[in-house]
Amino acid sequence: MSRLLALLVVALGLAGCEVAFDPIAESDFVYAFSGYLDASADTQWVRVEDVAPSTDPNPDLLAVEVTLTDLASGAVTGLTQEVRTFATGPAHLFWTTADVPLGARYRLEARRVADGATTSTTVAIPADGSFTVEVESGRFICPTVVTIQGAGRVADVQARYVVARNGEALDYRFAHVDRLENDGAGTDIGRVYFGEDARRMNLDPLFFPDLLSADIVVAVSTEDWPAPAGLTLEDVLLDIQGEGVENGLGFVGGVVTQRHAFVPGVIGSPFGPPPTPCLP
Repeated sequence: MSRLLALLVVALGLAGCEVAFDPIAESDFVYAFSGYLDASADTQWVRVEDVAPSTDPNPDLLAVEVTLTDLASGAVTGLTQEVRTFATGPAHLFWTTADVPLGARYRLEARRVADGATTSTTVAIPADGSFTVEVESGRFICPTVVTIQGAGRVADVQARYVVARNGEALDYRFAHVDRLENDGAGTDIGRVYFGEDARRMNLDPLFFPDLLSADIVVAVSTEDWPAPAGLTLEDVLLDIQGEGVENGLGFVGGVVTQRHAFVPGVIGSPFGPPPTPCLP
């Protein structure tokens, strides 16, 4: 199973949490949620922010208790808070290493210590994680073809790259779910064109020594997941105002993921056999 701890933390920060909210209008909103629970990960992260966020560049920990309650067993897990600063500013992240099994349903609740006001939502984890993913790269000018079988709802097919820049390893991720094709018989096919991604990362698509790794991440979700329309797994969570959040804003979903390394493109030898056609 993929272990996405580091990438999830970066994603939650870099995606930001700009919540559309009118501070003049009366509202019972208390907190804004973003993030997801991943049955394939060993650590879960969600972000919780005051609806009226502080402008302090070094904010203290929020005076809030965040819990996950298993709706089947009633078991309650407290999440640990930490503040991290990303390119978009500070973020209040809450994490736990508790297991999140397939088919589970949780109540995520944030309770303000001062007055007991709460924001909550229900998160459903997909019941089946047995989908299969095949990743096949062809010639350089051809796409990498991602074939997914046995998945219910595909929330994202994402290309993730780690690039060396000025002595630092930077993470990039691009959604390709908008290119999914479904054959009507349980097979989804996505295509990733590295040349396009390379331009967005300011890499030479023919010579990329700074590319440290390339991975495809496929996320399968429950049916309540919003239509992503080409947004990344992280962006779609921040683009909507989920109706399922009580006294708050945002959305927290449940997914199961698979991660596969891939070769962005194969440049054939000029002395080798003629190049094969692109994969269909």
